[in-house]
Parts: sequence; C-alpha cells; structure tokens
Amino acid sequence: MVRILRRVYVELVGATTAVTLVAGFWRLAAGEGAGWLAASAAWLVAAATIGGSKVYVARRVAPADWAWRVAASLAVVATLATGGPGAVTSAVAGSAALVGYQTWYTDQHRPSGGLAVGELLPAFALQTADGSPTTSEALRASPHVILFYRGSWCPFCVAQVRELAAQYRELDRRGVHVALISPQPADDTRALAERFDVPMDFYVDHQGSAARALDIVQQGGVPLSFTAGTDGDTVVPTAIVTDAVGRVVWFQHADDHRVRPEPATFLEVIDRAGIGARGGA
Repeated sequence: MVRILRRVYVELVGATTAVTLVAGFWRLAAGEGAGWLAASAAWLVAAATIGGSKVYVARRVAPADWAWRVAASLAVVATLATGGPGAVTSAVAGSAALVGYQTWYTDQHRPSGGLAVGELLPAFALQTADGSPTTSEALRASPHVILFYRGSWCPFCVAQVRELAAQYRELDRRGVHVALISPQPADDTRALAERFDVPMDFYVDHQGSAARALDIVQQGGVPLSFTAGTDGDTVVPTAIVTDAVGRVVWFQHADDHRVRPEPATFLEVIDRAGIGARGGA
C-alpha cells in the first residue's frame, strides 16, 4: 500500500488541487465559496512545490521548504476565517500533503552495507547503452566517479548530470572517468547520453540487479506517469569515487532525492585522496 501511494502521490496531489479549485469557483458563484477558494490555496501551494521543483532545481531546498510551509499555513488561517468545517479540513489536508512531500515522499531508503570505503567496488551486472552485457569490473581499471541516477525523467538527475558534464575537463585532467548508471531502458539512456558532448560512460542497471547488490533500491520511486520502463522501483541517488584499482574512497547516498553532491565535492575528494593523474594514483 505504501509503495502504491508513493507512486501515485504526485498525481493525487495534482488531481485533488484541481478538484478543490473547481469546487471553490463553483461555490463562489453560489455566493459561498470564499472558504473553499482559500482551501484550494493550500493545495495549490503543495502542487506548486512539487511542480516548481521540476522546473527549477534548487541547490538549497531547506529554506524553500520552510517558505512553502509558511504559505500553506497562511492558506489554512485564511480558510479558518472564511470557511466551514469541510473547507478547513480540506485546507489542513492540503498543508499535510505539502509536508508529506517534503518529508516523506522525498525521503530515501537508508542502505545498509553494499559499499565500504577501502573495499573494492562490489561485483554486479550491467549493460552498456547499446545493450551489451558487462560487469562492474569494467569500472575497476581506472579512477572513477560513478553515479547511480533515477533516470532522464528526473529533473534533479538531469541537472546533476549536466553539472558533471560541465566539469568533465577537470575530471579528465586528473585521469578520472565518469560512469552513469540508471535502471531506465537503454533507449532512454542513449537519448540522455546524446545530450552531452563529453565522453561519459552510460550504463543500464537491467532489472535493478546492481541496485539490489548495493542495497540502493527505492521502492515505488517512479511516479505513475513516468513508468520509465521499470516496475516502478528506482535507485537511491548514489555517488561513488573509486581509485585506480577500483577501491571505494568515498560514497554518498542521497537522504532526499532533491539534494545531490556538487562536482566540486568530487574534485575535492579526488585531490584529497591523491588519486588520478595529479595524485599519481
């Protein structure tokens, strides 16, 4: 049930917002809709938070989250002043939907094990973007920045890949390769690869076998409107830095799918660990 709710959450908020807004205008025409319009404002805040985050990917989400909560609270207060019990209940539900998105929906599975600093990158199966089978051993022959990303349907993932592509020259100067892994179908992976004119390696985690090996499966992480060719599960966004023999020197799992490490973090880790061309691997 929780998995299903996570998959339909975005669509459910959007549909409820539309219904509440229509009800508000309909009752306003009957001379009694002020409270319902105020209630719809709370739902509009929730919908705008979700929809807006897809258009503008903020680097710092906490201040924006609190600003949206204040706006939703004001909508609830306005409903209390102008509406009846039904409208107030709807406004409170809209405010709860907002907080649910910010705290529950965006929260990610906490992996236990799978990766360990100082250990070799675990063995797992992969496919290249053209569908050829390979394994994680292909990533052990040189220093790597490895990203497990949800898919090209995820604006936060695309923004992270774009930022990494912009810093590719700095990574290349250090002799560090970039590998990007997603459970999305090969056609989607190829399409994303063609958007960036840098030689990053794109891989497909077919049927999520790599994610299971690393305990980074996010159940129900794909919204219903973006099936992405999977069964609805995706990955916890994960970044890994390995050295020249494939040992893990640093990794980070996202606690919130909207928050990702910047390329500067990878460069700092690489230089501090002395891996790559500058450090003499």
